[in-house]
Amino acid sequence: MNCSAVVSFLLLLSATLAVHSASFEPEGRLLDLALPPGEGDRFQQADFSFWLADPSQPVRGIIIHQHGCTNASPDKHPPVTVDAHWRALARKHQCALLSPQYQVAGKCDEWNDPESGSERALLRALEDFAQRTGRPELVEAPWVLWGHSGGSSWSAQMIVRHPGRVLAASFRGGCHKQFGVPEFRAQFGPVAREIPMLFVWGKRETVPTSSHYVSWEPMNAMYRDLRAQGGHVARVVDPRSEHGCDDSRLLIIPFFDQVLTARLASEQMPGALMDLASLEARESTPENLRDPALAWLPSPEIASLWQEFSRTGTLKPVSPRLTAPKLKAERNADGHILLTWQVKPALVGGLRALRIHRDGKVWKQLGVLKDEAFVATARDAPPEGLRDSFLVDERTSSGENPVYTLTYLDAGGNESPASPPVSAP
Repeated sequence: MNCSAVVSFLLLLSATLAVHSASFEPEGRLLDLALPPGEGDRFQQADFSFWLADPSQPVRGIIIHQHGCTNASPDKHPPVTVDAHWRALARKHQCALLSPQYQVAGKCDEWNDPESGSERALLRALEDFAQRTGRPELVEAPWVLWGHSGGSSWSAQMIVRHPGRVLAASFRGGCHKQFGVPEFRAQFGPVAREIPMLFVWGKRETVPTSSHYVSWEPMNAMYRDLRAQGGHVARVVDPRSEHGCDDSRLLIIPFFDQVLTARLASEQMPGALMDLASLEARESTPENLRDPALAWLPSPEIASLWQEFSRTGTLKPVSPRLTAPKLKAERNADGHILLTWQVKPALVGGLRALRIHRDGKVWKQLGVLKDEAFVATARDAPPEGLRDSFLVDERTSSGENPVYTLTYLDAGGNESPASPPVSAP
């Protein structure tokens, strides 16, 4: 074989191997912990799901995603530790992602009152995960708190109980038993004034006919108190929603991203003020910095997203920078082809759907396929089709060797570049 023939053979072999393989970096460490109630605890069981992108790196914070009242089914509302969008936020900022789930026999206060045992369970869980990951800083790491309904009530109380530990917070409804009490508001204001916070309420829960209207005026009272003190807080009304989380993560995750970028680097946020009535930007004068008619946002970029979300209840990025996902194909014991993938969506726009192409044609579409459908469940869990990162092509036999590629769509329907093509040897 002459020299040119050898070179051609090696190039062909290299291309063939590239089709058959994909370089996957580790997808982090996913851990679970189930805790029974201790003496004096009122919950029946506490289940924690924990994810850390890279245990070899120091943990800079913990994103705690706290569900609302009622015992949610993990089948319908799985923990966000398996969610690609929330993982992307945690990965970028070297944060752990933690999703607690409390089971109770009766009322919500059997867990969403920290003194009912949920605070003790959380701290025990952090000690356990610190030991198992070899990251002792988890015990003292600062928190980012996301709460829905009863989870908002729990989060507000934890801010008061752990002053100085919270980097940012977002409440989706709830808090009427806290913010409706002047004594609690007087406690909350001084410890929360400097914490960047985003209050999200659905338009249909702002009217007296809603069963969740009970929290509307208490939230506004707390918001007004904080802004009158110069608090770093914004209020947004989701025009498409009642009490569900729906597309609110499309605003909350970029909000957390901007705050974490600044606070973890000990930098000042530029800040931006937006008029609640007109949705227009206002000057940052000393008077405006304490004006309850103006929402505070961490940057002009987030203020622009706030403005769009206030009008539409969703965000549809234009010309985003999407990266190609990774795809791997291998044969399982039955001779069928197992596809596994890694998707890292943009923080603005997130993940709506996956497209798997087989021999150049769209073969499977997974996730949210209707344009106006919400990108998450009512409890902000990933929707069906986006909860797993694998699929078996059962049409294949030992004699077939199709070529696959993968793309994903963000909330605006923008499609990512395709993954490198793969097939199973």
